[in-house]
Amino acid sequence: MHSFLRMTVFVTCIAILAACSRERQDWKSAQTADTIEAYGGFLAKHGDSALATQAEARIKQLGEERDWQDAATVDTLAAYQAYLLQHPESKWSQEARIRIENFALAGGAVAAPATPAPTPAVAPEPAPSTGAQAPSVAAMPPPDASPVSAPAPAVSAPEPRIAYGVQLGAFSTEDKAHAEWRRINGQFSGVLGGLAPVIAPVKSGAGSLYRLRASTASEAAARGICESLRAKGQPCVVVLPVGK
Repeated sequence: MHSFLRMTVFVTCIAILAACSRERQDWKSAQTADTIEAYGGFLAKHGDSALATQAEARIKQLGEERDWQDAATVDTLAAYQAYLLQHPESKWSQEARIRIENFALAGGAVAAPATPAPTPAVAPEPAPSTGAQAPSVAAMPPPDASPVSAPAPAVSAPEPRIAYGVQLGAFSTEDKAHAEWRRINGQFSGVLGGLAPVIAPVKSGAGSLYRLRASTASEAAARGICESLRAKGQPCVVVLPVGK
């Protein structure tokens, strides 16, 4: 009886060790491949493993990275909106918000109508004859030569203008923009080199956004700053004068 129990325990231990060995091998293979499919295969075999949480987290990271690369390759407003809708808190969500806001601003600048030309004055049609002599057109007083100005569209308060600069974010409130500037300036003070923040509201489809920018002396300076910040994982977009 004791011999049978010892044999049962021995066989059980061997089975456990074999299962652990297979699990470790499968995990190592998944890490080596480092793909969504590989981690998915691991989960299919070892869904109750202690490593399952790590596999699920890595699948999420890889999915976000894949979707961001797809959005950046397409590089359209719709692509970034779709990415942000699917991954609102991802590593690249802030960069997506910046690019969406830039598309909105660029679209607004292009779509802004030029000042309408004055409508040429047209002489009124003569009234039907009732027996009384209607005054001749020549006898009528000339129309006012000054064009009638079209009513000015409602605009928000004037925002600070910069010729060259960098954009570091677009936020739902001004307080969030200021808080982000304090964080970035504290973390990358050597790159920003004492630049001052420029925060201004801009209308968007969802309401108002507050964009965080900083002026630079030249286009080259703006590009250099953005390259340095992006290399450190901080989203940054170069701002150029309209039409540049």
